[in-house]
Amino acid sequence: MKIGVIPPVPMEPFVASSHQVVNLWSAFFLEADRAVWLETARLAGFPENFSLWARCLYGMACDKGLEAVYYPEPGAPKEVVKAISLLKDQGLKVGPFSFPLFRNDQRLKAEFDRLSRELSVDAGVLKAALDEVQQVRTVLRRFDGLQQRTMAFPSREYVSMMARSMDARGNLEELRRDIERAILDYHDLGQERWTRVGVIGLTPYRDGFYQALEQLRSVVVYDEWGVENNPMAATNDLYHMYHLCSLPYGLKRRQERIVREAAVRKLRGIVLGVEYLCDSLREEGYFRANLDIPVHSVEN
Repeated sequence: MKIGVIPPVPMEPFVASSHQVVNLWSAFFLEADRAVWLETARLAGFPENFSLWARCLYGMACDKGLEAVYYPEPGAPKEVVKAISLLKDQGLKVGPFSFPLFRNDQRLKAEFDRLSRELSVDAGVLKAALDEVQQVRTVLRRFDGLQQRTMAFPSREYVSMMARSMDARGNLEELRRDIERAILDYHDLGQERWTRVGVIGLTPYRDGFYQALEQLRSVVVYDEWGVENNPMAATNDLYHMYHLCSLPYGLKRRQERIVREAAVRKLRGIVLGVEYLCDSLREEGYFRANLDIPVHSVEN
């Protein structure tokens, strides 16, 4: 079966399965020319002012011939839900990955077990897949740490590597080597005096955003979406690893993680990426009120 996965649905059970799987966010974020997907969405009736991510998600599902799409519940933006509903009406199987409303490792484990049964993945195969993915994430942790300490990479290069690593399937050895190569090729970009910023919410995907950051002599050293969807905790317990993630568990949990990251990474500002500011006023207001550093919103 051809399956598309929308973060923050965990990728490990899909990596361990025999299905053809694509992380739709990774494919979207890393694609330079999205015209074909947007045209497919336009013909389906999506207006031009509809979320670019949601339109491309719909276009990818059609153009890649996907038979099923898995999405997070709760946590999927309403535009994404609309695209998924239309795909369901057209005969695609849509499957939610249901995070517990409150952190509960037993309920989370039960959801992993249900998904594994649905994908026909046994526990041994899943553990072996996790071991392979963890080898990639061990190197990714060094890549992320280098950016945190030295601002070693341009902002777009940093967040793109995080997006690519979310799709932990295919040739994992090649992915691991590419991350290692990026670390070894590191050279001083003269950014050590630039303003250190973090990106939270949906990582901005327009090139103009990163060009503007560079003009402002600012560099991204924390990508919440990238870090949370590449859990790098030092554990081989899949359920515990995702139990530690904050993204699906509401604003309070995210705030706690962001505060810790802001202190460790010495952030001087936060950029909140949203699809529509009018739909994100509560999120924006919460972070502005509860973080001790400036928060600026960017509409994708």
